[in-house]
Amino acid sequence: MKDTVFIRTEANEVTASGHMMRCLNVAEAARKAGKEAVFITAEIGSAKLPKSKGFETVVLGTDFKDLGSELPLMEELIKKRDIKRLLIDSYYVTNDYLGRLSSFTKTAYIDDLHEDIWPVDILINYSMSAHFYPYEREYENTRLLLGPDYMPLREEYISDIDKERTVKKRAEKLLVLSGGGDEAHFLLNFLKRSKTEPLKGFEIKLIAGRFNRDLDKLKKEAEGLTCVTVLSEIPTLKGELEAADICISAGGTTLYELAATGTPGIMYCLADNQKDNIRGFLDEDIFEYAGDVRDEGFYERMTAVIKVYAEDTKKREECARRGKRLVDGNGAGRIAGVLFE
Repeated sequence: MKDTVFIRTEANEVTASGHMMRCLNVAEAARKAGKEAVFITAEIGSAKLPKSKGFETVVLGTDFKDLGSELPLMEELIKKRDIKRLLIDSYYVTNDYLGRLSSFTKTAYIDDLHEDIWPVDILINYSMSAHFYPYEREYENTRLLLGPDYMPLREEYISDIDKERTVKKRAEKLLVLSGGGDEAHFLLNFLKRSKTEPLKGFEIKLIAGRFNRDLDKLKKEAEGLTCVTVLSEIPTLKGELEAADICISAGGTTLYELAATGTPGIMYCLADNQKDNIRGFLDEDIFEYAGDVRDEGFYERMTAVIKVYAEDTKKREECARRGKRLVDGNGAGRIAGVLFE
């Protein structure tokens, strides 16, 4: 059997698809290097995506929120399959869970929240906020993979960073995203308010993620609006990002795809765990910021930011240039390389 990395993660309406997608990118990079990847999930539903990509997937049949309960199964699986390297990506880990697994095999953990000091062999934080935390002081015997160089994007985002993005004098095409899910109903609220506070002159494309439960409402709301298109579960964002003049995105991993394609962006906050990432991008002056969806007056501010940013050609050109120099698309390959050292 080829050298194999086992990957423990999840994708459902609660976790959305971000964890699974970045792990899939690492798995694809491993496959390209002649290695193998096997996924481990708690639920059958979470297994659909890796299986569709041709990866073997083991379903534990446990509660994805209670990782401690699966430890006996994980320990048995590690021994049975002779697992030599295990990548874990979940916000539901505990110190005990990672410590137990690390006593049986080489472990790597994707940590973009910095909520604890984790007992693992490799720690990955590709986020813009990684330099905010004292990782070097906290981890003496752990291999640290920090910063956007390790952002695990799909191979298609590997690009020539010296090739400049063509930026229109006035932005007209808006791409509006909310990630895999949309518990705040951002897309629906944005669409409704864009009708009462018209974004005249803009062509608006909204993309609902795999776990967005508002799709039917979005399509109904868009009926009769020639300037609005609603799409769902497209295979890749890259083409849409390249075609858009401005992309409006939550403060998660999609921002790195904007950066890699040099797409001028307006970011907003959906949850507290996005705040540090947003702050990192603001520090580098790469994207505009419209605020937190939970704050009063958010949608009015968003409309105002769009109108100003659309007219500021120089600002959008600068942001596009900085983004492409920040993310080169090789992060998944770098992570895979370290896992198999």
